[in-house]
Amino acid sequence: MNWFVLALISSITLSLREFAVKKAGKNLSSAFMSWGLNFFMFLIILSLNIIFMNYHTITISFVWVLIIAAVLDSLATVLYLWAIKEGDLSKIIPMLCFIPVVQLFVTPVLVHEKLSLIGISGVLVVVFGSYILNMETWDGFLSPIKSISKDKSSMMMLAVACIWGVSSSFHKIGVKQTDALFWGASEIGLIALFLFPFAIWSGKDDFSFPKLKQTLWPAIFSTMTVLSYYAAIGLGPVAYVSSVRRLGVLFSMLIGILIFKEKTKRLSFAGGIIMITGAGIISLFG
Repeated sequence: MNWFVLALISSITLSLREFAVKKAGKNLSSAFMSWGLNFFMFLIILSLNIIFMNYHTITISFVWVLIIAAVLDSLATVLYLWAIKEGDLSKIIPMLCFIPVVQLFVTPVLVHEKLSLIGISGVLVVVFGSYILNMETWDGFLSPIKSISKDKSSMMMLAVACIWGVSSSFHKIGVKQTDALFWGASEIGLIALFLFPFAIWSGKDDFSFPKLKQTLWPAIFSTMTVLSYYAAIGLGPVAYVSSVRRLGVLFSMLIGILIFKEKTKRLSFAGGIIMITGAGIISLFG
């Protein structure tokens, strides 16, 4: 299976995860939901490692990569949850579109990836399409960018995009040193450990088994998302994989229209077509 197919699978399961979180997380704090997700993901992936007897020798280099990745992802998760809770979604969500842009600059340095010019063009096309997909009108096209200096939530979400843009390279290093399953259990387990104090701080009332069970289905979809993503970046360029994963936004929109009968904007369709075009460029010429 090639990286493009794995990235597509990751984007589809990512959209399914978001709907599972939306349905299950109504009565849970964001921090508890995030910790519960990572806790169950760790148990699932650890079980898979045991079943398949998937073990690797731990090196000092691996430990450092693991710690850096887990710290970055934990920090990004906390900032992401804070921004989602406090900010205007129409202004902060487009900031995540810049993750592949950050990766274009970071991956050549950290993992020595060389991208073709037409592949880079495909990445930028996907970023542009993903950006306008979240716009209400053309008049507000620059409003998310303009709000960065004025709105703390937008600044936080841009920081999240930068952090995830960097941490993805450490994921690739970790996967290359071991494999997707072993790296997934190691990093997600450490993230769950880091997030545990935030889950306690967010509210002791959430700590009950019935509430923890509500995070199980989101965790199952999230497990499929991260494992297919880790496998994809082990095979293909990080920026390309991340760009194709941006199609998850488009799949979420389609699920909303077909299943939840949600209305959508004309710009959403335009953004979707542009994103598909960019993904096609990456797949065929990247």
